[in-house]
Amino acid sequence: MIAAITDWVKTIILVVLFASFLELLLPVSSMQRFVRVIMGLLVMLTILNPVVEFIQSRSIPEQVPALGRRFTAGAGQVPENTAAIADQKNRLALEIYKKDLAKQIRAVVLAMDSVADARVAVELKNDGDGRSSGALDKVTVWALQGTNTSGQKIQPVSIAGGGDSRPAELSAPLKEKITRTVRELYQLRDSQVEIKPWSQ
Repeated sequence: MIAAITDWVKTIILVVLFASFLELLLPVSSMQRFVRVIMGLLVMLTILNPVVEFIQSRSIPEQVPALGRRFTAGAGQVPENTAAIADQKNRLALEIYKKDLAKQIRAVVLAMDSVADARVAVELKNDGDGRSSGALDKVTVWALQGTNTSGQKIQPVSIAGGGDSRPAELSAPLKEKITRTVRELYQLRDSQVEIKPWSQ
């Protein structure tokens, strides 16, 4: 206790000496008043520091048991909650990744001359434990053949009362072009890319 008081007094003396020395170095100006205020606050902090520590040391033991019981009671739930949150985060990230990838492939397909509109579905590979690895497994493209120079979507024409709602077939060269482009851009096999005619 006496050693702590001695250290405290030594610290106060050193801070006061430092403040006086700093005040002597500065010329008489508004800067000197500013430094006096700062050094005064530093001296007050040095004086009050042991008092604050003493008050904290007296109040902490009463709170520690309650904190300890509350923490140990919920400690078993922390790993379970963390794993559930991590799984949910991974699922959400994969869904966003699939949607962005489908948008990207759709933009590539729509950039072709003979494609008026397209929809894309993406499937990802699954690991042995049922989780997705993020690698592409299959890409399905529904394409509407036509020219769209005005930038507006071309709607397929249906004859009223005809009852024929089959999708318009795509030409073989267009199917091959879409398959080759998607396959080369995303390093896929032919069996992983499926091109279907647009269906409503």
